Amino acid sequence: MALGSHAGMAAAVWAALLGQLPLHAQPVQAQPGGSARIIGEVVALDPAIQNITLKTDKGEAVTVALTGGATLRKVPPGAPDLTKAAAIAFADLSIGDRILGIGQPAGQSRFEARTVIVMTRADIAQKQKRELDEWQKRGISGTVDAIDAAAGYFTVKSGAKTLTVRPSSSTEFRRYAPDSVRFSDARVSSMAEIKAGDLVRVLGDRNGEGSEVSAERIVSGTFRQIAATISSVNAGASEIVVKDLASKKTLTLQVTADSMLKKLTPQMAESLARRYRPGATPGGSPDVAQMLDRLPALPASELKAGDALMLSLTTGANADRALVVMLLAGVEPLLTASPTATRDIMGGWNLGALSEVP
Repeated sequence: MALGSHAGMAAAVWAALLGQLPLHAQPVQAQPGGSARIIGEVVALDPAIQNITLKTDKGEAVTVALTGGATLRKVPPGAPDLTKAAAIAFADLSIGDRILGIGQPAGQSRFEARTVIVMTRADIAQKQKRELDEWQKRGISGTVDAIDAAAGYFTVKSGAKTLTVRPSSSTEFRRYAPDSVRFSDARVSSMAEIKAGDLVRVLGDRNGEGSEVSAERIVSGTFRQIAATISSVNAGASEIVVKDLASKKTLTLQVTADSMLKKLTPQMAESLARRYRPGATPGGSPDVAQMLDRLPALPASELKAGDALMLSLTTGANADRALVVMLLAGVEPLLTASPTATRDIMGGWNLGALSEVP
């Protein structure tokens, strides 16, 4: 692979290595000219035979074997092209690095690479921290309230506020898959796919009044938001059965490593209940999304029958089953206080913090 001839690949490589742009529908993807690519995280190294054990983004273990004359290149953080990708030795690899291997599959779980592009664990952490800081400073989360396709903008309900989001020709759109909470499974999207009720995260600058956002990145997805009570818990299968308080239907929910589980303290629940009661004026109150993010994670083992929950769920093909995106327990006072509390709180929670930074 002549790196100098692939200047336009750098942004795509960085995005793919960060899990922000899948280069494959399966762990290995055929490429023009008979080559293939594989991407994932280094979980083991065997210097004696130049083998790398890789965990792909699909969770599969693959052995990446370096063929004779194989080259390894480290991608500098934020490089505009691949011309400055530096040659490194096998000994420079570390557990936790992300690699993109280019070569040929050699069986179900083996890949022979002639080129390996590396993003180090330290560089990934540094870049993700910068991006997280950006999203915290300049990002908003909320529910799409209305869309004006002709004028090219939409409005977002974020907590008690309604903001106008104005994309431009350079705005990057991504959309979550219906049955996944991972940003790495999100695909390239467009303004046309956004619809009322979607949850969105928007990165951009606000105007002086704080009422409009000039969008640089928009991440959207359709998620169900419900209030429910737990009927039963199957800890071994990481499943809970709940009763939807609105529809009275029973749903089986899968809790995964990517699910975000939190629980309000009684004091927080009462405070928020006062805020969301009809007629309340929430001005000057703290940001609810940040408040929820700061709560410690709730172990799934602490969920029990009878608990009241607010939930955001995936919208897969099976209406009776779903993955838990976000779960909030300790919400009984809120459910009593306001019929719209579930929508307002779950819609304004930090969608982008599901498992990765967008």
